[in-house]
Amino acid sequence: MGVRINTNLPALEAGRQAGRANTLLAKSLEKLASAARINRAGDDASGLAIAERFSAQIRQGRTEINNLQSGVSAAQTADGGLESQQQATQRLRELAIQASNGTLTDDQRAALNTEAQQLIQQLDDVAEGTQFNEQNLLKQNTSIDPGTEGTVQLNINSSTAASLGADTVDLSTVEGAAQAVETLDTALSRISQNRSNVGAQINRFSSAIEQREGSILHAEDSRSRIRDLDVAQESILQAQAQIKKQSSLATLLQANVNAQSVLRLF
Repeated sequence: MGVRINTNLPALEAGRQAGRANTLLAKSLEKLASAARINRAGDDASGLAIAERFSAQIRQGRTEINNLQSGVSAAQTADGGLESQQQATQRLRELAIQASNGTLTDDQRAALNTEAQQLIQQLDDVAEGTQFNEQNLLKQNTSIDPGTEGTVQLNINSSTAASLGADTVDLSTVEGAAQAVETLDTALSRISQNRSNVGAQINRFSSAIEQREGSILHAEDSRSRIRDLDVAQESILQAQAQIKKQSSLATLLQANVNAQSVLRLF
């Protein structure tokens, strides 16, 4: 093999190897610093695409959970209003039974009717005031779509004095009081059915939330396997790159020393 000055092939090769080792070391340090195996598309193009798909699913799932939780809150608000109406209607029924007593005077029965009319007005006040995000829940039949995949919806039947039939209650006479008992029994049944439906929908929303939480957990696990860094393995690769870099630099130095030995021939 000849001895040359202008072209030092060993030094060039050593320099190339040192550059490669330096690149590997830089990438390894970047991964260790970020704790991520994929920091840019060039690290793993297909893996990044798959990981981003999982990220989109996770973000969608979390948003749907928030929407469903809003649905639960709306349903609980409606149930609170219905409970208040149920208590008022039960008191109305008590007054109706009391007013049906034939031993009462007209004045006594009129006093009972006055309280009853106030309770009937309370039913409408509750329906008017039971709102979620400025939306009336009991004033009319209400259907709320939480904006999630599937058919999960919140449906609430109207619950006003008129829809319950309580607006016709009149306790000023014995006959009216007797009729009111039957009317209020029907009203209580409607309120109970409405509350039962709302409760069932709360349970359905809760199940949908749990299902999405499970899906998010699995998606996060899958994304982690693709994108997150195995720190132990990368530490080994980082040490290897460091050794290669030092070895290449040492070889480069030796190659330059060999070239300098040509001077002894002059």
